[in-house]
Amino acid sequence: MSIKFTRTVRTSNSESYALFQDYQNVGSLDIHFSDCVYGTLIFAKEFSNEEQQEIFAQIEDELVDPVPRADFIFSVYQGKEIGMYSDSITEEERAYEPVKKRDLEDISKLVKSAVGKKRNIQGKLTEHISVEFFESLGYRAKRGDSELDHMKIDVVAESDEELVLVQVKSGSIGLKQIENAVESISNYPSSKQNVAAFIANDFPVRAESLRKELGCKYGMKIQYYHTYQVLKNLPEYKSSL
Repeated sequence: MSIKFTRTVRTSNSESYALFQDYQNVGSLDIHFSDCVYGTLIFAKEFSNEEQQEIFAQIEDELVDPVPRADFIFSVYQGKEIGMYSDSITEEERAYEPVKKRDLEDISKLVKSAVGKKRNIQGKLTEHISVEFFESLGYRAKRGDSELDHMKIDVVAESDEELVLVQVKSGSIGLKQIENAVESISNYPSSKQNVAAFIANDFPVRAESLRKELGCKYGMKIQYYHTYQVLKNLPEYKSSL
């Protein structure tokens, strides 16, 4: 049995996935990374204990294994989606006609489709802008492929001497995320000099001292770029980020 994990949301400390089996949505997964790895797994179909253990092994191998942790704590639920709630539906509209299950299902589909498309477009746009940014610095750049997802690498840029693996954050980035990414990048097999790069709106106060520590520890170059630096090079995207 094999489950396909499709990431729907990623923040600096958490990720959400939809679970698919033979193109059918069979559940959802939320993971929060701190000193421990916490998760909530909801199955939309019934799995045997043996199948559940296989799914957890797959989660650990594909999504969690590269992340150092003190513990691995998950809550597991069995259920089905019956609807959703939204700020866009007013109390007056609710009072006008009682909400039926079918209405909730229709609303859920519409909202999920719109939100999913927006996130997908925004994510692709951010990666596209980051690719252009590194090209403006003289690198050959492209979006990271699926085999780099476990390292959370969004863009790959290279020159004749360097291979730059880039993690892009639309908001802030945490010290632990930087540390984990640098460790993974240092172990990435390459005939060139590996470089870790990060693009974010905000960096922690200790980011600079951490960069020096990790640079000495792994003997590699670490680059930070604020979003305003990207937009300074590519002002045509100011209204997009």
